Amino acid sequence: MSDTAADAPPRSSRWDANASFWVQIIREHRDKYRNELTDPAMLHAIGDPRHLAVLDAGCGEGYLSRILAGQNATVTGIDFSTKLIEAARRHNHADKLSVSFDVGSVDDLPYKDDTFDLVTCNHVMNDLRDPSQSISEFARVLRQGGRLVILMLHPCFYNRHAERDHTTNGVLAASYFDVRRVEQNFEVDGLTSPVANTAWFRPLEFYTQQLSRTGFVITDLEEPHPSPHQMSTDSFWQRGFTRPLFMLITSELQRGGMNETVP
Repeated sequence: MSDTAADAPPRSSRWDANASFWVQIIREHRDKYRNELTDPAMLHAIGDPRHLAVLDAGCGEGYLSRILAGQNATVTGIDFSTKLIEAARRHNHADKLSVSFDVGSVDDLPYKDDTFDLVTCNHVMNDLRDPSQSISEFARVLRQGGRLVILMLHPCFYNRHAERDHTTNGVLAASYFDVRRVEQNFEVDGLTSPVANTAWFRPLEFYTQQLSRTGFVITDLEEPHPSPHQMSTDSFWQRGFTRPLFMLITSELQRGGMNETVP
C-alpha cells in the first residue's frame, strides 16, 4: 500500500493501545521470531556491552535495555508510548538494574551531543514514516566511533502477512521505490493486537544512503534467517519463513558531533 495524503492515527496512541498486548508477548516469551531469530542476531551484532553508555531507541517495555544492563552496560531507554515506558519502569524498579527510561521521540532526542557509545534500534525503524531525522539524531548523540545497530523488517521482501504469503511476486517493482505502508494487526502465538499498526517501508538504498550521508560507515549487513537445522526440524520456520523477513545493519560513526545536513 503506497503512502497517501491521509495520515495514520498517531503512533503513540496506537502503541499505547497495544501496550498490554506487547508486555504479555515479550514477558511470556511468545514471539518465536524474536526469541529464536532476531534477538540472538541483535545481541551477536551488539557484542560485549560492558561499560558502554547505550541508548535503546524505541525501547518498548524495555526487555533489550534490561538484557544489556544485566551485562554491565549503562542503558537509557526511550519510547514515545507512555504506557510502555510505565511498564518498563515498573519492571526495572524490581530488577534494580543500571537503566533509566524516558518518554520521548527518536526524532528529537532529549540528550546532549556525544553522549552514547552505542545506539540500538530494535524493531523500530519501520514505525517511522520518515527515519531521516531519527538517523541524524542517532549520529548527534553518538560519540566518534560509536556504533548504531538497526534490526528492521526487510525493505525488499516484507509485505502484508509476508510470513504467511507463499506467492512469489511480493511487492511490485514499480511500487518498491515509493514510500510503502503496510497496515495490519499484530498476530503472535494465537493472540491478536487490539489495534492495527502501520509499518513504513522505503527501498534499501534509502537506508544505506541515509546512513552514509549522516556520517555512518556500514560495517555489516545481515539478513537473520533460521539455520538449516531449524528449517529441517521445525515446521514453524517451514511455514513462516518463506522469504527473508528481517535486515540487520551495523554501522560506525566516522564523523563525530553534529552530522552533515542531508539535502
